[in-house]
Amino acid sequence: MRFPASRAYHVIYDDSLEDAIRYAAANDWTGIVPDIGVPSFSPERISSEERARFRDLSYELSVDWGFHAPGDDVSLFTTYRPVREGIMKYFKQVINLAREISVKPTNVVIHAGNPPSFRKAGEQSDVFSEAHRDIYTQTFRENLTELIKDARPHVKIVLENVNWTPMVCEVLQHLFPTGLKICLDIPKLFGPDYKINESDWKFIQEHKGAIEVVHIHDVHPTLGSHQIVGEGVLDFERVLRFLEELPAKPQYVFEVRPREAAHKSLLNISRLMEILNLNL
Repeated sequence: MRFPASRAYHVIYDDSLEDAIRYAAANDWTGIVPDIGVPSFSPERISSEERARFRDLSYELSVDWGFHAPGDDVSLFTTYRPVREGIMKYFKQVINLAREISVKPTNVVIHAGNPPSFRKAGEQSDVFSEAHRDIYTQTFRENLTELIKDARPHVKIVLENVNWTPMVCEVLQHLFPTGLKICLDIPKLFGPDYKINESDWKFIQEHKGAIEVVHIHDVHPTLGSHQIVGEGVLDFERVLRFLEELPAKPQYVFEVRPREAAHKSLLNISRLMEILNLNL
């Protein structure tokens, strides 16, 4: 069968990271991506001995790593100093976990989060955000820069295309030359009409050399996203043909849970690759 060269699944419901490693090795995967939002995967719960065991086992079974930092209730725009310091400290712990577990260079996917919004009654524009744009832009840029520096050279910081406002894109363009990478979540390219958001698509195309990770899942009109590929309404052809032409092959992460559903998605993408004659 024809598979993406680097393919991993989103580890959420597995009994343990060791269980995930062994499952991946036996079921067509080249890697795993634990989500640190799962309490048992939090860095302070994984001892040095466990990290060494996971590293050795993944090396022995040729299973690569990727990591997804917590994305809920976390924002890199946070200006409240104690909270901001806590977020940065925790993200650095995630980076260190990635550094200690993965023999090969690896990545940590993060979300930008959102700055506060306080619209005035009767108005659609947010004058608060515009009035405080500089401080939130500076905070976001400083936080990202700090994480990129802390992660070098073994870990790459990868920003997922969630809530990419003009403010976010402005910062990204400044930080791509410093090593910031893109996580392209394919369904997040699509709007509520299931058509590609052309402005986001244009930005992605202009910075295709920064794409490090690709998230794959489908969208169902009543069930939402993170559905089995082929059981939703998205047309993947345009994006996959673009991805085939990337200068470097990204890590394809199937964000479909549980892992058996991720494997069905992998098989369906394999069939689509055969039909379209793609090499990803």
